[in-house]
Amino acid sequence: MTETHFRLPARSIITLTGPDARSLLQRVITADVDTLAPGQCRPGALLTPQGKIISDFMIFGRENGLWLDVHESAAEALKKRLTMYKLKADVAIALDETLMAVWSEAPFAEAATDPRLTGVYRAILPVTDIETRSLDEVEITQGVPAFGRDYGEAEVFPTDVNLDAYDGVGWTKGCFIGQEVVSRMKRRGTIRKRSLAVLADGPIETGASITAGSSTIGEISAASGHNAVGRVRLDRLETAEEILMVGETEVRIDLPDALKPEPAPQKV
Repeated sequence: MTETHFRLPARSIITLTGPDARSLLQRVITADVDTLAPGQCRPGALLTPQGKIISDFMIFGRENGLWLDVHESAAEALKKRLTMYKLKADVAIALDETLMAVWSEAPFAEAATDPRLTGVYRAILPVTDIETRSLDEVEITQGVPAFGRDYGEAEVFPTDVNLDAYDGVGWTKGCFIGQEVVSRMKRRGTIRKRSLAVLADGPIETGASITAGSSTIGEISAASGHNAVGRVRLDRLETAEEILMVGETEVRIDLPDALKPEPAPQKV
């Protein structure tokens, strides 16, 4: 371990081992775990039946199962829910306090590329005494929202926080809890909100409204200096003619092509 590796704070590791580990997650969470190779990682989430995120996590493929890197505030409840859903599946589910979540801005042997972020590598390793450092600044600068900072339990749909854009929703994998609601939003072209990178001319605060004239188009969900993440109504952003503001501060919003609204299907 070198000084370029950091422990992620406020994270817990849930291990799923056994022959039915993948089939259990495949039928209940958003992500397609059947296509996740050992050594890769991918985001995913467990949803309410109404399609909102209960908790999300990074999934790490293993030869004998899967590891979930989850916010510590949601870990115990997630473990209990997965245990409830396993029924007669041959899988052991445990919170493993001997493991820790690690990240780096340089690739290393045990690491997988974080598909949400440019230039970030993640791994789950045995606990050792290394420096703890948050990913907040990197995530906020790149416009990537995070559970426990930008949103909490049952507050957002997966598309509100771009989970689908990070390969965290398996649109073609079949049913999962909440699938009917989020799939309908995609089919009908009714994905209205996205989390976007906001660049401000001055410091701005979390919770502040993003406005264009008299219209409110979104809200700052996290901020760090002149950078922020804003949860934005795409239709209002598209039609905004005035300068975007947060309070008295002018802001600019990056809307990547991957997050632009899809047109609603034509009626025939």
